[in-house]
Amino acid sequence: MERKRTKIRILGMMSGTSGDGIDGVMAEFDAAGRTGLVWHDSFDFSSEHFNRIQTLMKSADSAAITLGHSYIAELYALACEKFFLKRQQRPDYIAAHGQTVFHQPQPVIWDNIPLTGSLQLLDGSWLAERTGIPVICNFRSADMAVKGQGAPLVPFADLFLMGGLVKSNLAVVNIGGMANITCISRDRNNSPYIKSAFDTGPGNVLMDLFLQEKKKGRFDAGGRLAAAGKFCEKAVEEFLKDSYFSRKPPKSTGREYFNSDRIRQVIQLMPSEHSDNDVLSTLLEITVRSIVDSIVSELGDNGELEITVAGGGALNDELMRRLTARTEKMALVSTTEKFGVPVMAREAFAFAVLGYCYLIRRPSNVVSSTGAKKEVVLGQLHPVPSDFSSRILSD
Repeated sequence: MERKRTKIRILGMMSGTSGDGIDGVMAEFDAAGRTGLVWHDSFDFSSEHFNRIQTLMKSADSAAITLGHSYIAELYALACEKFFLKRQQRPDYIAAHGQTVFHQPQPVIWDNIPLTGSLQLLDGSWLAERTGIPVICNFRSADMAVKGQGAPLVPFADLFLMGGLVKSNLAVVNIGGMANITCISRDRNNSPYIKSAFDTGPGNVLMDLFLQEKKKGRFDAGGRLAAAGKFCEKAVEEFLKDSYFSRKPPKSTGREYFNSDRIRQVIQLMPSEHSDNDVLSTLLEITVRSIVDSIVSELGDNGELEITVAGGGALNDELMRRLTARTEKMALVSTTEKFGVPVMAREAFAFAVLGYCYLIRRPSNVVSSTGAKKEVVLGQLHPVPSDFSSRILSD
């Protein structure tokens, strides 16, 4: 008789809209559903990988998309090889997001049929065969099937990992390519719940794209170049008049909306005599203000608030300085390290949580955040193709 398992290890994996690498988190879940972080690591893309992923996100045709699924799976497999060799540990399951290349949460009409969709490149069967580990992926589609936007995906995990550790309102801010927040409040019984969660707008994406187009690197390390510039107040104010920022949640966005065209829009609003650093400073200010405006609109500014930050933006000293200065009278600002979640591991950790919820058949979309009609179980399982013994956890 098979002995009932008491613990399971899941490797959460995530590559974001910045397209610069893969983050991995090995998380362990016990029989009661409690979790702990075993380790986290990252796999940086080479310049060739980075450039190809940028092309896939900007101008891929059907052939590139078809091969892209296998390509991203191979990169994830290479990341696993690095992780397993270094850590000498393998998980029971992999929960992987893949690489988002297109996200269309608002309906588009084709032949009188309203359609939405989101494409994450990742061949789950390929990755399962390459690693010998069952893979759970394609987390957005179930939510979109019940009229949700398929995003944001991580609020459930934010509540799971951090909701019980605060006594007041908490805004969990992730600043990757896009910026998103999870607003956690407490009900009459003092139990934490998700008030709302949504994309606030651009995170690092516009700053990164500007530098890449100028051939000055992938990103502004520490925000040093932005700190050396002066932002244009007029450009910031005009940009923030965009209808996306005033739209009420649920809402989500991506590179389809905030892209190189928007950078040119900002530059046109700036004085004729401006430096590249001034442009970076202005783009950074847009990111900070759109985040703060979103937090205030959802959780207020009465001082009973904590803001905790994750993602690459948490490593941008100038961004964190401005965010702290702009909220100093209403909130404490920290990083998710305070809650035991490394800043570069928050989203990968979240996918480990979502993978666990799939295995126990627990719904993990947040309908108040995605706009879905009902709660659903997220993800699809890909057993190891050549191993017929692969299966979901037995009861």
